[in-house]
Amino acid sequence: MDYLKELAARANLSATWEAWTPEYRVLAIAVTLVFAYWALRVAVPALVRTLRPVLLAVFVFGAVWALFPEATCSIELISKLPVLCSR
Repeated sequence: MDYLKELAARANLSATWEAWTPEYRVLAIAVTLVFAYWALRVAVPALVRTLRPVLLAVFVFGAVWALFPEATCSIELISKLPVLCSR
């Protein structure tokens, strides 16, 4: 751990972003992009599995609204949405 603290002190990583050297900036951006890519690969499939019933309900509602817009807009809660019932 002391070795990592020494490396951080030499690189002056405790300073502001403008004080970092370009090499450390590139390294920080590359590490962040790799971490974000990994997090998205892990999170998106789990999120889609979790939200599958909601996505199915939205798809069904969209299909019903496309076929019967007047009947769908007659529902009181949905009639307050100007984007859907502006016709």
